[in-house]
Amino acid sequence: MEYPTAIILDWIANYFWPFTRISAMMMVMTVFGARFVSSRIRLYLALAVTFAVMPSIPAVPKGIELLSLAGFITTAEQLIIGVCMGMVTQFIIQTFVLLGQILAMQSSLGFASMVDPANGQNTPVLGQLFMFLATLFFLISDGHLKMLNFVVISFKTLPIGSGQLTAIDFRSLATWIGVMFKAALSMSLSGIIALLTVNLSFGVMTRAAPQLNIFSLGFAFALMVGLLLCWYILIGMYGHYELHWMRAETQICSLIRLDC
Repeated sequence: MEYPTAIILDWIANYFWPFTRISAMMMVMTVFGARFVSSRIRLYLALAVTFAVMPSIPAVPKGIELLSLAGFITTAEQLIIGVCMGMVTQFIIQTFVLLGQILAMQSSLGFASMVDPANGQNTPVLGQLFMFLATLFFLISDGHLKMLNFVVISFKTLPIGSGQLTAIDFRSLATWIGVMFKAALSMSLSGIIALLTVNLSFGVMTRAAPQLNIFSLGFAFALMVGLLLCWYILIGMYGHYELHWMRAETQICSLIRLDC
């Protein structure tokens, strides 16, 4: 039995383009897209997910050849859609990393730093703590399963070959950088005000009694206040994560043309 080349390429395209969108999302998404996750594991996982969801996604249109200009454009569209969906989860995690960095710099806890295993950058330990907690929140709230559900739904709302993102979608995704900084600043605002009050109090004491060694005392006291503020912020951290994740779900639904 002989199979023409066109039939073989159509069969490959039925799996290749869904695999491209799913693997692009997992390449960028938090946890799966981290540097400590092997690329081979990520590849096998994307293949397994693709074969599992193939019965529930629409068929690939037959008019697009895989090895053609239209085929390359379609591949680029799938990559862009997957990367944009995965970037939203990165913005969520980086919000809490910024929260830890702001508090660490204000409370003198920024002297303790380590290499971030997710991106290889040197960041304060407090930022790493908040990043690990946000990642745990993402996993225990089934964020990874929700992302897989969103990418499967996107094949119906943004079909392969006819669905693509617009300039408005890219602009709304770019505004998430501002949302990330604003959310991190709002969560750390109470700590900033408290530590500013402490520093102002020690400044007044220095002017009133210059003979006192305020620098050694103020440094230790700022560390203690910083640790207490971190404990206070950790109490309501999951509530902040839920609010931020709801914004992220709204953004993803807007990207894939889904009414949430």
